[in-house]
Amino acid sequence: VVIPDNFPEFTSRRVHVAEWVDGEKLSQSTADDVGALVNLGVITYLTQLLEFGFFHADPHPGNMMRTTDGKLAILDFGLMTEVTDNQKYGMIEAIAHLLNRDYTEIGQDFINLDFIPPNTDTKPIVPALTKVFDVALAGGGAKSINFQELAADLAQITFDYPFKIPPYFALVIRAISVLEGIALVGNPNFAIIDEAYP
Repeated sequence: VVIPDNFPEFTSRRVHVAEWVDGEKLSQSTADDVGALVNLGVITYLTQLLEFGFFHADPHPGNMMRTTDGKLAILDFGLMTEVTDNQKYGMIEAIAHLLNRDYTEIGQDFINLDFIPPNTDTKPIVPALTKVFDVALAGGGAKSINFQELAADLAQITFDYPFKIPPYFALVIRAISVLEGIALVGNPNFAIIDEAYP
């Protein structure tokens, strides 16, 4: 993975100056290259998110390219987000509970992740979460999750329950959805869970 050097002496609040990187847009690369580079991108983003807690939140096709020597270059670090250790561990626990369909525990996970206010009784929310996650997991389990649809369904819950999607998580879902969309262009069978799951 290539990250261009920055030139802070030429950078201001409105202009970010970074090293030039030769290469091509992923949309101009072969399907095999796109698949391999997006897989690497997913691993890179998950490492940024879950290991370092600070990640590039704008991985659209214009910010990712194949270098002339076949590496993945990630550009434009203008939109970043940070997650706390509690949020990192909370996401991992929520994924484990989701995969095990332990929706009662997801209620507590969502308190830990700032979706639900502390001391909220999650019992009334669990049936709504169960419905959303059962739909998300239907037809192939975790491999079939469409993160854009999942985010939309979770957003719908905010109208009926004391539930909000925190800003950091909106950026996480956005980044994952964009990565998945890029990958699906090159490989219609791509499943981000396959790449993320050990």
